Amino acid sequence: MAKQVSRREFLKGSALAAAGLATSGLLAACANDSANDNNQPSQSNLSFDKEVDFLIVGYGLAGEAAALEANDIDPEAKVCVLEKLSEANAGGNSIASGQTVIVPNPDDLETFKRYLIACSNPNPIKEEYTDFLVKEFAEQAEWIQGTVEKVDYELGYVGGGPINWGSLVTEFPDLDGASFSGCSAHVRKVGTTFEYGGVWRGFDLAVRERANVELCFETAFKSLIQDETGKVLGIVAVDSTGKEFTIKSNKGVVLACGGYENNLQMQRDFHGMDMVYTGGTPGNTGDAFEPLMSAGAKMWHMKNQTQSGGYWLGIKVPEHEATFMRNFSMAGTSWIEVAKDNQRFYNESGAYHRQHMKYKEFGHYVDLAHDRALPVDLIFDEKTRTAGAIVTKWLSWPITTEGYVWSDDNSAEVEKGWIVKADTIEELAEKIGRDPAELKATIDRYNSMAASGKDTDYGRNPETMSPIDTAPFYAVGITPTLVATTGGAERNVKAQVVKWNGEVIENLYEAGELGSYVSNLYQNGMFLAEAIATGRAAADTAFGGRSTVASPIHLKQDEYDIAGKADGSYEQLIKGNHGEFTLKVDVAGGKITNMEIVSGRDNMFMEDAQLEAFFNEVITGQSVEVDAISGATLDSNAMIDALKSIFKK
Repeated sequence: MAKQVSRREFLKGSALAAAGLATSGLLAACANDSANDNNQPSQSNLSFDKEVDFLIVGYGLAGEAAALEANDIDPEAKVCVLEKLSEANAGGNSIASGQTVIVPNPDDLETFKRYLIACSNPNPIKEEYTDFLVKEFAEQAEWIQGTVEKVDYELGYVGGGPINWGSLVTEFPDLDGASFSGCSAHVRKVGTTFEYGGVWRGFDLAVRERANVELCFETAFKSLIQDETGKVLGIVAVDSTGKEFTIKSNKGVVLACGGYENNLQMQRDFHGMDMVYTGGTPGNTGDAFEPLMSAGAKMWHMKNQTQSGGYWLGIKVPEHEATFMRNFSMAGTSWIEVAKDNQRFYNESGAYHRQHMKYKEFGHYVDLAHDRALPVDLIFDEKTRTAGAIVTKWLSWPITTEGYVWSDDNSAEVEKGWIVKADTIEELAEKIGRDPAELKATIDRYNSMAASGKDTDYGRNPETMSPIDTAPFYAVGITPTLVATTGGAERNVKAQVVKWNGEVIENLYEAGELGSYVSNLYQNGMFLAEAIATGRAAADTAFGGRSTVASPIHLKQDEYDIAGKADGSYEQLIKGNHGEFTLKVDVAGGKITNMEIVSGRDNMFMEDAQLEAFFNEVITGQSVEVDAISGATLDSNAMIDALKSIFKK
């Protein structure tokens, strides 16, 4: 059984325990020196307070996977996991996430690889890294199931039941490879369809069943200890009283302690954020970044486009360090969001959560504008207050870990003062520090458009719009909220930390969100799948387990020939999301001369102007490799696939 230890037990049996403070101070100073410094002590001169075989920093999903894999390979090895938060607050971001693990169909890995490459552009990672992810994501489902079924958990697709190919929804359907076959899976108790933090909780129970695994809570990582060659020998740690001590790890150190989403100074320095909070663990404050840089690690993905996981819409209250998430699909319809200038600034009811809070602008996926529009307030009336909770009640740290239950009618939060209440719009504006006349004018304009059934400013769905006209009125601040960052040190497919010269730092590994392979757009389910894959890879490398080097997945180059196509008319039946329709393409003189829908037009979710624009793009460019039409992505992609089928060599 995995055991938890106090600091006294942690140091028990060490000949140097009595001299721990003096030794820790010396080694901490040594650890802060460059690994190439001539004053760096040799291995023979170092003494430690504690010795283990394998040391893991961070008890999120990646740390769990590393501990379990190490124990699978060598059950007698002494594995130690440090977690700086209390046992009640352990779990990292994995416990507060949406719980999806992506599993690609092993029979469609080439298409999945295309999709991962498209998601990473214009910041591609090495092809061997992509091959690693594809291989691991496809193969690890069996290991996950075998690990958690021993503690009465299971891996199954979202909605219940076993793995079901085709249940996965791609977030960016216009990208190459988006048609790959895959599954969105959850780890949960047998007999249930969803569990808060189910993947972490299932793995946690599995870890606690293992012998020779120590779980040390309220124990923080401070710095690495290296010898004169740069090899990592161990770490300096800090206990709950602030006392430093040292740990030697014979087979290496795995840094699985997350990113820097809850470190505002790092957010400002590395990403230019003015104000941002986390919706996940408050413990992700960038603890590993300074030690990694001091060790000479090559840093990557510190900014990324949209920090990959996106900026979500948070509601921050004083009683909780992390935010709640504004409801993705508001039950009420009498509400708007206003920016610093007291104006609306986007289509508030868009389903941005389906693409991790991104939308397309100038042909590129970008963030919502909240970080540029601060301060932002959600304004609503009594109808929306009573219609349902304004937060998502199954996601974010205060709910999943701290156990807060938001009231269905928001009344408890009004009573707490989290939501500001007033009898008039003008009074509400005064209370939240806004210009009363400007806010009233904005709401009057919105009310007029709601009554007319058309949002001429931002195209909001009229079914989500009703007048804000029933007192009392309410306001709550909306702040950009991060679910994760992907920055850290570059790691290879063996989870070894890479230096700027391409060499690895011996005995130093990295797993999970810290140093993620995700370099641009994030597809739902990848972070949890990557945490498992990289945690296992670190243990496999350290203990000589299975190889994580994947055989190359060769991409077939499809060729299309319009010029060589015989004159005539070609029809292709398309199975759209709303039913079948038939595309007819006329070819004459080696060119596409005309396109039309000859049946099933009513089954298309595409306006006439959009359809005409799509046809014009194909005919003008004489190409099947065209962009999807904004607002009609699914039908566009279906027709692109049909064209490729018609003109494929």
